[in-house]
Amino acid sequence: MSNFIEKLRVPFRFIKILDIGYTTFIYFLLALIIAILLDKIFGDYDEKKEEKKSILIRSLELFSMIWLNGVIIYFARNIVELIPSPFNNMYGFEHSRLRELNDAYVFDFVLLYNQENLIKRMQSFYHTIKNILFAKPTF
Repeated sequence: MSNFIEKLRVPFRFIKILDIGYTTFIYFLLALIIAILLDKIFGDYDEKKEEKKSILIRSLELFSMIWLNGVIIYFARNIVELIPSPFNNMYGFEHSRLRELNDAYVFDFVLLYNQENLIKRMQSFYHTIKNILFAKPTF
C-alpha cells in the first residue's frame, strides 16, 4: 500500500495543490488592490462627459487603459514569481516550476473585471461599435 502511495506521490501532489492555492490567493489579492487603485486614479465614469468626446478620443482612452492593464499584468507575473513560497522544497516540490506562476488567469480576470471605470468604458465602446456596424440605415 505504501508503495502505491509513493508511486502516486500523494505528499508531493498535496503540497502542489496547497501552493496553487497560495499562488492564486496572491494573484487575487494583488489584482484586487491594483484594480481599486486604478479606479481611484481614473475616477468615476461620467457618461454625459464621455458622450461629448469624439469616438476617436474615447477609443484612444479605452485602448490606453487596456494597454496599461497589459503592462501591469506583465509586471505582476514577474513580481509574483519572486515571492517565496512556504511550500518550496517540501517533498521535492519546486515552487519555481509551478505553471500557475506564468498562467495568471486569476490575476487577469480579477484585475479587468473589478475596474468599474474600465468596464463602463468597454460597455460604452461595445454599444458604439455595435451601432456603427449594425445600425439600420436611415433614408
